Amino acid sequence: MHQFLEPTFGPDELEILDVVLEGWRAQRELTKDNPHFELAAAVMLNLFREGDRKTEQSKG
Repeated sequence: MHQFLEPTFGPDELEILDVVLEGWRAQRELTKDNPHFELAAAVMLNLFREGDRKTEQSKG
């Protein structure tokens, strides 16, 4: 539980999150200030924090 509450993301983890999130945003043609993009970013961070590191599954 402690790991979930205080995650530390290194450059590799941040790169994975960025690639997945940017791909998702581009597919939907959203701007970075769109509320749907912000919500998706929060959801993806939570999934990643919980251990979902599969970029192919995260893209869907």
